[in-house]
Amino acid sequence: MTEKISLRQQIEAVRFAETRQRTIMGGGTLRELRPPREAEYDMQRLGAAARTLEWLQSHEPEVRKLLEIPAERRKLLWDHMTEVAELLDSKAVKPAGEEGQP
Repeated sequence: MTEKISLRQQIEAVRFAETRQRTIMGGGTLRELRPPREAEYDMQRLGAAARTLEWLQSHEPEVRKLLEIPAERRKLLWDHMTEVAELLDSKAVKPAGEEGQP
């Protein structure tokens, strides 16, 4: 797998794909747009963008639920995330046989 590709770069690749499609629809050719090396990198970035969108799609209910929380409260949550995680860990039901273990 390739190195992580930032959201900024993924967006850039998607926007370039949009431009490429517009060029094709207008009768232009792809050779005019990108040399092969850059075209390969565009493919990697588009693949990363697709994987990001697939991840977001698979987590859509959780993301939407989180975004329903007002921004001020989300900030408070982020500011205290370590404490929240510790609280959740302390409330989690331990599997049988793990009682009394640290």
